[in-house]
Amino acid sequence: MKNQKIQFERTTPPLRMVGSLLCALLVSLATLTARAQTATVIDPQGDAFYSNGHEAPAFLDILVASFTISDTLTLTVDVAGPLDALPNPPGSGAVFFWNFPLNTDNSTDPPGFPEAPGVTGSAEFAVYAQWDGTAFSGVFVDRRPALTGQPALLYSIPVSVSGSRITLTAPAALAAQVRAAVVLPGATWNCDTGWLNSTRSGSDGVHLADAIGRQPWPQ
Repeated sequence: MKNQKIQFERTTPPLRMVGSLLCALLVSLATLTARAQTATVIDPQGDAFYSNGHEAPAFLDILVASFTISDTLTLTVDVAGPLDALPNPPGSGAVFFWNFPLNTDNSTDPPGFPEAPGVTGSAEFAVYAQWDGTAFSGVFVDRRPALTGQPALLYSIPVSVSGSRITLTAPAALAAQVRAAVVLPGATWNCDTGWLNSTRSGSDGVHLADAIGRQPWPQ
């Protein structure tokens, strides 16, 4: 067999192409980073008291609350006491909660859950962690269906607890619903903590401990 000259096609892109692709990648990463919007609020220590005037435990005393909007929603709350050895909430079926109400549309006030039946609330969404005496759980609530007489939609979401910090993550599909519902100006978010006694009804069953009040929507 005669020797043949075999030519190989260039498979390594020229330097100019690599540079162009790298620039495009960096621009894409910068765009993704720019999309993240964060708001953080610092709250004084020692101001957690139940609605009946009794001092609330340190693990319900908010120190810092943070809300980050990107492809997901990340909500964190740092409290004044450790979260690794919590007591059982008083009352049968009771829970301690760390809640983020999200008021995306200031013109609507959905009724019902997690408010008492028939009671309206400004938040179209609620994202919260709760401790039932055994384990933490994360919940995402879409309250908008209540505006047309339908029950609120509840979803289980990831929650992590480390030291005195709780982190809740609403996945992309739920985060997209929140972003699409935002009406500016007027949208707000806030954070509150407390104890829910399921053996009592209405306002007698909810004992707020601490709250940061409404904050401007992250922009």
